[in-house]
Amino acid sequence: MLRREYHCFVAGLADLVFDSGKNIVSMMDFREELKRVLHPSDYSKIVILFLPADNRNLVSFLSGVEELPDPLGTYTLQEFAEQKRIIHSILKEDIILPRYMVEFMTDWLNSEDGIEELEADRRLTEGYINTALNSGNRFLEKWIRFDRDLNNIFTLINSKMLGLNAVNLIIGDDPLAAQLREIYSSGKDFQVPAEPEYAPMIFKIAVESEFLEREKKTDIARWDFIDSETFFEYFTIDMILGYTIKLSVVNRWKMLDPETGKMMLDRLIKDMETPVLSGTFIN
Repeated sequence: MLRREYHCFVAGLADLVFDSGKNIVSMMDFREELKRVLHPSDYSKIVILFLPADNRNLVSFLSGVEELPDPLGTYTLQEFAEQKRIIHSILKEDIILPRYMVEFMTDWLNSEDGIEELEADRRLTEGYINTALNSGNRFLEKWIRFDRDLNNIFTLINSKMLGLNAVNLIIGDDPLAAQLREIYSSGKDFQVPAEPEYAPMIFKIAVESEFLEREKKTDIARWDFIDSETFFEYFTIDMILGYTIKLSVVNRWKMLDPETGKMMLDRLIKDMETPVLSGTFIN
């Protein structure tokens, strides 16, 4: 299948990292640029990456807030309100939010007390993951499996330390998720799963005691995974999806630890300069 390539846009990505004040471009501004440049079907894959912010905003909307808390959400307060109206409408109308959000909103509105926080988080996270897994995009499907597995391993380790029940917090019904639930339920010493191949590395990071060091190693693992999956992707939507995730990592570290943010920004720019300087690549 022939995929669209965005040669000029990708060639200028290193410059897009900065504005006139030499600051990192915000995720909202970068998303607007992607919306302007990408074909709608490719941009729809970008929107999936921002669904966790929409999930948080949806819960806030249903809880009665007048202003959505996460500016990275794609859907507006007006769109949430319109979907609520559609749900209550007697006449059948097309939904305007992802189906998992509509089902969640319907259940919330039909409940006297809403949906409990942990259950809400689990359902919406599963909805986001399943949307990515069914996106038809190779990179997005591999990325969401990796990130789900990473978060599930951290959930297991943190639950053991905090005395929480990891069985209901681990997401998915894949083999690793089932194995992690079994490890928690056994309550005994366990052997680190060998599959997927990155599982032992993630377990090692998850038991790191120093917070910033653990966070840094976690994001480096994410970064390296993106590099491995986009190695031969230079101008396609897969490369742009990976770049978008990397840019979010850079922005996060800019606030969390400026020195690490600078290190990752330098790496982002270096990653972008290398393929462009190496000549033209054919996928």
